[in-house]
Amino acid sequence: MNGIRNVALIGLGLVISMVVSHFGIELAALIFLPLFFLWFTLWDDKKARQAARRYHQSENYRQQPN
Repeated sequence: MNGIRNVALIGLGLVISMVVSHFGIELAALIFLPLFFLWFTLWDDKKARQAARRYHQSENYRQQPN
């Protein structure tokens, strides 16, 4: 899994560098910043849901009679 992530990160770096070199930093920022904000928002929402699920599971576990 880490190998796939490393290859994807290298590929993303290559794509970003090609866009920056071809179009310039302003247009590259116009393309990639909204995508970054969308990714970050979804990632943060996923972490919040996981934390809430863990909290509710631990709360339900404590409420069950032995």
